[in-house]
Amino acid sequence: MKCITLVILNCLVAAGSAHGQTTPQAEVAHRNTVCASGAFLTMEQGKLAAVDWVDYSPGRVHTRMVVNHSQIVDATIDLRSNGTASHSSVVLSTAGDEPEKPIARDLGEGAIYWSPRITSSIEQAVSRARVLGQTSVSFPAASLYNDTQTEVHVDKIDSTDWEVTYQEKKYLVLTDEQGCMQTATLPDFGVVIERRSRFSPEQYPPWPPYAAPPDAAYDAREVRIPASGADLAGTLTMPHAKGPAPAAVLITGLSKHERNNGDAPWMPFRDIADALTRAGIAVLRVDDRGVGKSTGSQAAWTSFYKADDVRSEVAWLRSQPGIDPKRIELIGYSEGGLIAPMVAAKDPLIAAVVTLAGPGVSGQDVARYQVAQPILRDPKLSGAERDAEISKQLSEALTDLSPHESSYMSIDPVQYDREVRCPALVVQGGADATVPVRSAERIANAMREGGNAEVTVLVFPGVSHSLLPDPAGLPSGWASLPAFLVQPSLLDAVTHWSTSKLLHGSDNAHH
Repeated sequence: MKCITLVILNCLVAAGSAHGQTTPQAEVAHRNTVCASGAFLTMEQGKLAAVDWVDYSPGRVHTRMVVNHSQIVDATIDLRSNGTASHSSVVLSTAGDEPEKPIARDLGEGAIYWSPRITSSIEQAVSRARVLGQTSVSFPAASLYNDTQTEVHVDKIDSTDWEVTYQEKKYLVLTDEQGCMQTATLPDFGVVIERRSRFSPEQYPPWPPYAAPPDAAYDAREVRIPASGADLAGTLTMPHAKGPAPAAVLITGLSKHERNNGDAPWMPFRDIADALTRAGIAVLRVDDRGVGKSTGSQAAWTSFYKADDVRSEVAWLRSQPGIDPKRIELIGYSEGGLIAPMVAAKDPLIAAVVTLAGPGVSGQDVARYQVAQPILRDPKLSGAERDAEISKQLSEALTDLSPHESSYMSIDPVQYDREVRCPALVVQGGADATVPVRSAERIANAMREGGNAEVTVLVFPGVSHSLLPDPAGLPSGWASLPAFLVQPSLLDAVTHWSTSKLLHGSDNAHH
């Protein structure tokens, strides 16, 4: 694939006043703006998370964004002479799969195009504000995926500094004197977007979600694991190092999940597997039964049966050549943070346990917490109204539960935490609005009460249940998050702790 040459012409965002009109002088000035060629790189705490290659031509912009190596957004947008967007066609695809059908839309009158996953949207917003000629201005922004519009607000700080606000997310934008975006930062999310004059697609190649990485830093193979009433499909990543390797089993959350615990571009289990395997730890991640390529049914499945499936995965992993059966770690996310202690409590050979946003309170308390968070933040409701609404929504949420959900609601996690004897790392996001943040210390305290002296707690401020930078934390906002990778500092901490427990041979394993 050839690198797309970027020449930003004046027609990128010729724009009008707040009512879509411009003076002829403003339009002429805008048409004389020519920006340098390049691409926009999105960095999350210094780690490359996405690249947007953009090509502007008179009346049209073509943008191809690759997010987390795996999701590809290929969009063509037609621009009117005043710079607003008139029509768009978007093709979404996942690396290794056939592209989806194009999404073609008329974008209405007077709006720019906008997508949190297309960074050229930010440049268009600034360019529109420049033509409108106001120091503080709002205008509509049309979605490329459905018939909705939102509002983007732009404040001019000086001739090269701008603030672009979208759904309470503030981009601090630096342009050159011609209005061409050079950088944009989202301080609350640790995101930096930078323009590069030369950056080829070969420098950020596509990566199918279950495959080995493009740089071949380790191997990945498809596996099938026999379990009671099912064959579980998964991916085993193996480091290149010689000799038996330690290994980790990743355990999914409560809903039905495939092995990455999420679709591209948000694939927390692939992020974790990638980091650990590069550090020398093999990783097994598996589709839940009845999900993805795994057979079996979830009709009568419960948290207890899920623990049995994990035991089958551990037994299979211990039998594999190249794996040290005495150095196996369990890493559980959300409900998986309950399942991991359930398994480790009965298996003295488990070498280590990591809980990621795991529950330290009952399922009933988790449900109430989830229901309450958005209601408690609603300024339109009084205290009494909030209590009534919480009770109403909680009653509705606990109606018609599946066997799996019912079993989860019945379990007190600390009874299993008290029985964990191996080293344990308890990780929680400080902005988690799904599992109570107090869960972390409740898990750790129960483990210590049971006699476990090797328990570490890490709480990451500004990280939500998604494991992404997300100060607001509510699941309703996850789809518009500007960050795509598991919080890099969290990932580094889990990797460092895991290698410290597993990469020193069986002497560090629990017996």
